[in-house]
Amino acid sequence: MNLFKIQNDLIADRSADAWYRIRIAGPTFNYRWTYGWNGDGDFSNILGEHESHAVCREEPSLTMSWGLGSWTQPEPPMYQWADKFVGDVRPFWADFFWNGALIDRVEMCRVDGVHGVIPLPSYGLKVSDFEVAVAYLIHDLEDGQNGDHPGRYLDMIGAVREPDVEREGAGSSRA
Repeated sequence: MNLFKIQNDLIADRSADAWYRIRIAGPTFNYRWTYGWNGDGDFSNILGEHESHAVCREEPSLTMSWGLGSWTQPEPPMYQWADKFVGDVRPFWADFFWNGALIDRVEMCRVDGVHGVIPLPSYGLKVSDFEVAVAYLIHDLEDGQNGDHPGRYLDMIGAVREPDVEREGAGSSRA
């Protein structure tokens, strides 16, 4: 199994039915941790962790976690396109793991008062097909309403969808 096949055959080409959402309470050890020293001595802090998790039913070696905020500043980031939505845009990561090793990360964001999920657009409001597939996967795993699907939100901001050439060029071939 190569990275291209994982990304395309097991993630992008699968619906939420191909995944089992793990509804758990307690630590999963997929978190952001910081440590250091200040005038009071050493410190160690957990700054956030993924709040949602799923495993691929067909290939349990593939798991995903999402919800860990990718923005660490106290004030939410500002985007020109954000005025189309109610409330702040909240960036977070969707991480994919193979046998526990991080193999891919997509930066997503919650929009419209956290009702919607879209990939965080790059310059020129570009989003890749893979990023959009991940947004739909999260939307469906969270039992999202059809009226609030990622495509609707991307259309609202005028996002441009493009083939994902970066993942094809990441050392994985179609063979």
